[in-house]
Amino acid sequence: MPSSKGARVALAGGKLTVKDGPFAETKELVGGWAFIAAKSREHALEQVRDFMQVHADVLGPSFEMECEVRQAYEAPGHTS
Repeated sequence: MPSSKGARVALAGGKLTVKDGPFAETKELVGGWAFIAAKSREHALEQVRDFMQVHADVLGPSFEMECEVRQAYEAPGHTS
């Protein structure tokens, strides 16, 4: 789905922030990606926050990262 329907979760200074899309095109390197099953956008953001909090707890407040959350397209008739 387009970035206008997405969100970005950022970890900086030991704090997590969420920004809603749309986002301008970025030229940064994508270091990896993952598909997760979530019941809602809020559930997906909660899972991403938990994932990022593990990194903050282990790597400390100087570690920074950003994750972009977008809904994937589902074919009509597909059940999750």
